[in-house]
Amino acid sequence: MYSTPRHATLRQAYYYWLNDMYMNVRLPLPINSNPGTVFPQRHFRTVHDVAHFAARLLDGLVEHKEMLESGQLPQERAASREKNQPLCMAQYYRLLGSCRRPGVERDSQYLPSRQKPIDSDEDRHVVVICRNQMYCVVLQASDRGKLTESEIASQILYVLSDAPCLPGKPLPVGLLTAEPRSQWAVDREALQLDERNQRNLELIETALVVLCLDEPLNTNFNARGFSGATPSVHTAGDRDETNMAHEMLHGGGSEFNSANRWFDKTMQLIICTDGSWGLCYEHSTSEGIAVVQLLEKVYKKIEEHPQEDNGVPQHHLPPPERLEWHVNDKLQQRFVQAAKSVDRAIDNLDFYVYRYKGYGKNFVKSCQVSPDVYIQLALQLAYYKLYGHLVATYESASTRRFLLGRVDCIRAASTEALEWAKAMCQGEGANVPLESDREEDEEDARKVKFSIYSKDHLRELFRCAVARQTEVMVKNILGNGIDIPLLGLREASVEVTGELHELFTDESYKISQCFLLSTSQLLHHQEQHQHQHQHQHQYLKHVSHLALSCSAIRLPSDMILSDLRAVWLFRTQVAFTTDSFMGYGPVTPRGYGCSYNPHPDQIVFCVSAFYDCEDTSASRYAKSLQDSLDIMRDLLQN
Repeated sequence: MYSTPRHATLRQAYYYWLNDMYMNVRLPLPINSNPGTVFPQRHFRTVHDVAHFAARLLDGLVEHKEMLESGQLPQERAASREKNQPLCMAQYYRLLGSCRRPGVERDSQYLPSRQKPIDSDEDRHVVVICRNQMYCVVLQASDRGKLTESEIASQILYVLSDAPCLPGKPLPVGLLTAEPRSQWAVDREALQLDERNQRNLELIETALVVLCLDEPLNTNFNARGFSGATPSVHTAGDRDETNMAHEMLHGGGSEFNSANRWFDKTMQLIICTDGSWGLCYEHSTSEGIAVVQLLEKVYKKIEEHPQEDNGVPQHHLPPPERLEWHVNDKLQQRFVQAAKSVDRAIDNLDFYVYRYKGYGKNFVKSCQVSPDVYIQLALQLAYYKLYGHLVATYESASTRRFLLGRVDCIRAASTEALEWAKAMCQGEGANVPLESDREEDEEDARKVKFSIYSKDHLRELFRCAVARQTEVMVKNILGNGIDIPLLGLREASVEVTGELHELFTDESYKISQCFLLSTSQLLHHQEQHQHQHQHQHQYLKHVSHLALSCSAIRLPSDMILSDLRAVWLFRTQVAFTTDSFMGYGPVTPRGYGCSYNPHPDQIVFCVSAFYDCEDTSASRYAKSLQDSLDIMRDLLQN
């Protein structure tokens, strides 16, 4: 793939970004890097149901791997603006059979070959973890071919019955993968001193995926909600969506499922015996689009072709191999330290899944505004209402129009957004009283409320903020963002002069790189194409006019409706077909993480913060979001 000097240069540029974004970061992967995804709950009646569902997921992944190796992955292309331009597909090939490896100073990746050699008789296997016991389950072998779903289910059922019955407490080796990267690198080297451990590590790294069979978390993992918040849509017993999200993000701690993980693995499928299930994925190999599309494809097939459960037939297959670890006293002590470390991190995570049910993307489109732009401005307003200022905000924009392109940063905290947020708060500073905080009696309700800004003025400021956000979004998607070029200049300055240019040591640059608000969008795909062209036309016509009406905004002179249509289509590419959601932790100790999934009539937010920061609160920010979305509706609905 990299046979020319140009390709070698591109690869070097890609590693600038990869190392800065992931490989050089020394923080632990859970909470800080790996997102967790919750899928709609399954209804398991027996342990056979668990085994059958797991088998169907794994069988679908094997089929997908075969499709990749046969070269049949459809080439995605740009829908507009240089229409039919091919999009880079590299990250789609990195999901199955890949793994991150820790390094003392910098991590690395194990990536499988894009195509299987013709004469290869390589086995396909997964590693299944249950009760902290690890098993190698072969899905396809040279001596017996590909296992059927029923045969895979029988192997899973063996694991489910064997793991709880083994004597003694298993070694919590998986906890080491939750440690800071440099420490885990040292521990991994110690593990490799034993040849049997070396083989175990190789089996895990080369496995298609890791399958984690979990016990449900206790209900006390729920976030601190707020009065008036909407209840969860999905529940598993007494567990709500926040509880299930904790399970997928980190496993719940050393006494629950955090040792039942291998956080370096690109894809960890997680299935609980109560029917909750989801994914924890290591982010360095791919963006969410590839992961979501793969699992949605497999899950859709399961939903469309249900099978009757007639029990798991007995097959005369050898049982899965259990991985046995051999450790010295020093590593035994490291397990104790790792348990304390991961438990502290989990106790510090303030995480809350909030469903706003006032309206969804249908209302936003009726206002002739892109749902993504609208929600980004709501995030800015919610932050301003709490703190009286805006902060550097990260939203990813795909750069797949370019070879090895991943993402650049859409910066939503614009001057236009600030002016609009100030006006919406009527000139008040930090800690603006939230409408949802007020319990007005009849006398208070009769009082006249004054506004120093007219609705027409507020709408005009909103239109200017929308135009600016759209401009920044378009520039990033078309490769004209600022963060990736600055990164290239920074790394080049070090290579050429041996030291950082003064620009990159300036305090303003450091502030710009501290994202106190890290956001991302995953769209709900239901009825996505219904009336889509009508909404596109209305929105694109409207945004063109509003950009011209705001003298401060200067869209590129060659930007026509087709360019803006590319923005719309880009924002609808990463789509859940199910009522699922993905969350992650903040990227800074004083910051927030906030993913959002707009549905036709509601919006799902996953908000995160850290308890040890006295200035942040996930539930408080969610409440501010509720208030912001309410007053935006009041501003725009007529």
